[in-house]
Amino acid sequence: MTASFKRIDYSLRPAKHAERRMLCDVFRRLRPFGRVEDYIYVGFGSIWFSDFTLLHRSLGIKNMISIEHAETARDRIEDNKPFRIPVDYRKSTDVLPELNWSRNQFLWLDYDDPLSVDMLLDMRTVARRAGSGTVLAVSVQCTRAPQHAQSEQDRSPGGPTALDRFVDLFGRERVPPETAAEQLYGWQFGTLSRAMLFQEIEAELATRNCTSPEPEMHFQPICEIEYEDGAKMTTIIGIFFAPNDRGLVEQCHFEALDFLPNPLTPVRIAVPKLTVREFKKLESQLPLAAGEELQLGTIPLAEARQFADMYRYLPNFAVLES
Repeated sequence: MTASFKRIDYSLRPAKHAERRMLCDVFRRLRPFGRVEDYIYVGFGSIWFSDFTLLHRSLGIKNMISIEHAETARDRIEDNKPFRIPVDYRKSTDVLPELNWSRNQFLWLDYDDPLSVDMLLDMRTVARRAGSGTVLAVSVQCTRAPQHAQSEQDRSPGGPTALDRFVDLFGRERVPPETAAEQLYGWQFGTLSRAMLFQEIEAELATRNCTSPEPEMHFQPICEIEYEDGAKMTTIIGIFFAPNDRGLVEQCHFEALDFLPNPLTPVRIAVPKLTVREFKKLESQLPLAAGEELQLGTIPLAEARQFADMYRYLPNFAVLES
């Protein structure tokens, strides 16, 4: 896994900013399971710690753990971290098994790389240990499967295709049998990645529920997200719960989240291209009353609709010019 802060300035990613706020809204709805402030947040802080800062300030979460495999960046990370956040400088595959699973967790495993076997092993770890009320979000890059580049570099006649390499890496039991080559890049790769993440969670839960003397555990997807800030990214979000707590999940009313489309489909975060004046004109009319329509003037309809759908989650930018 690469040290993403060397490639990406997280402060300049408006779609990522919107996704953080959406996750904050998801977490806020967990009151039926107890005080949100008592949850433990586990994420990948990098040098920016943007999600940590938002969750601490917005939800009052004090118990937070950052996982960072880039040991060589330790000094810079320690200089940049806000608050008193412990950073564990190991791989997530090593850290996750040792978390305090007697406490409910918010886990956002925000990988910057395409789907890998280690990521699926992390799904297994979380599904094996999560308690009722724990929320898991997982983000992976889905621009293109690395096996495409490997196949292009291998010029030997009759060499394995990108799909062959993908299946060899993950194993036939993990790759849906109907998978086609065109599903290894773009949003189709995002759909495939999400399906494999969900499948890994369910497979481990099936094993857990058959072998553990503890009450059964289930996983309910909450939403799926897609966006592009340079690279295509996709995210799954869901909650683990025991059968006796199904009523608590219903009381969370995740289906009422503002950003969820009806009928439920993956949320595509599209950042509208608007001037500051246009931004303010639209914002002054929102939220719309029933039957009311936006007054657009010269603002393109598609951009206005994108803004109306996402305005609560988009960042506010101020441009200072001399």
